[in-house]
Amino acid sequence: MDYNSLLLRLGLDPSNFVNRVNEPIKTEHGFIYEVDQIKDKVPCKKCSSPEVYIKGYFTAEINCSETNHITDILRVKKVRFKCRSCGQTFTPPLYGIEPYSKTSNQTLQLICKEFTAKITFSDIAKRYGLSVNRIIQIFDEKIKVVPRRNLPEVLCVDEIRFQTDADSKYVCILYDFHRREIVDIIISRQMPYLREYFSKINVFERNKVKIAISDMYDGYSTAIHTYFPGATHIVDMFHVIRLLTTAINVVRVRTMNLLTRKDSPEYNFMKKNWKLFLCRYSKVPDRFYTYQKTGEMFHYDYLLKRCIQLDQSLWSAHNTLQDLMNYQDRYTFDEALKFLQRISSNLIQCSSPIIQEVGRSYHKWRVEIANAFSKTQNNIRYHNGVAENINNHIKSITKAAYGYRNFERFRKRSMLILTYSKANKKET
Repeated sequence: MDYNSLLLRLGLDPSNFVNRVNEPIKTEHGFIYEVDQIKDKVPCKKCSSPEVYIKGYFTAEINCSETNHITDILRVKKVRFKCRSCGQTFTPPLYGIEPYSKTSNQTLQLICKEFTAKITFSDIAKRYGLSVNRIIQIFDEKIKVVPRRNLPEVLCVDEIRFQTDADSKYVCILYDFHRREIVDIIISRQMPYLREYFSKINVFERNKVKIAISDMYDGYSTAIHTYFPGATHIVDMFHVIRLLTTAINVVRVRTMNLLTRKDSPEYNFMKKNWKLFLCRYSKVPDRFYTYQKTGEMFHYDYLLKRCIQLDQSLWSAHNTLQDLMNYQDRYTFDEALKFLQRISSNLIQCSSPIIQEVGRSYHKWRVEIANAFSKTQNNIRYHNGVAENINNHIKSITKAAYGYRNFERFRKRSMLILTYSKANKKET
């Protein structure tokens, strides 16, 4: 490769350097290319006087890596001029290298492309032979703003744990249900932050949201009804069922501990097979449970029902759970609303306070839950599965980086990886 081709390959202008043949120096991680800056006199940068002379020379090393894991260094012998009129000293700029920078513009562009990949700052630093702090500095300098996406017709709202700080313990994340991407990330799910964020969005854009999906957090409900008055609010079924399964698990443990015999088959079964109390009846294994002490054999289905009947609240809550898991059979809003009124009333009448609390929550959110039960005219049932899926990717990004302390850095990186990298792939 000739001299000019080498400089062009590194993203540099050959006219800035003295044209001479020089073999590259091989190093452990790449090559060192030695070049000399041209000595042509240029006017003074301060007073524009042409009366300048060469004061001296100095050497600078520029990172010009163009491929991963290969560190190419450009060792430039730069010339320093001094103005006879004002006494100012200066060095002419080099095309492709920012003043005072030790990394070429082409390498910076390659590094910026890496920010959309699901790799850590440490991995990028190793690829280009730079320090982690330098990569973070480049990220903050080059990625100034990552704009939010426009609000979609179907908006999913969820949160993810971010820090231990009270205000930013949980960040609020907005998702596009149909495009399967992040719309934006809000620093906190607390109502003052939600109010400040949504109030800045144009009312015409907010009116485009027809469906909003969230969990049973009061802040989300207030924000949705305030800023999206024309949208249908849906409570995700995952949170509805999890609320009841959590309560059933507590009652199961309490019932198990109240048994007088700690070596009974019921006690052993309830302790070892707790998952069977939280699943559908159809998922119960068609096999027998052997009681090791006496050798007695009980069918799983029989022993499960026997354990559930030990406590009336557990029996009622478990039957309600089975009804909830078959919600696909209810398609209309009125049918779903009547069903919710019935099961909430049954749960409230239980003797267990924790089951009663679940019943009161179902009654409070009955309209939003009924919206989740019923299908649309297009035979679509909306849910927050999109949010839960993307949350797993966000957790992977955070875990790989050993956590983020800077919210803006976390937000920009998540948006670049999970939203804008996807958009770029579609365009190409």
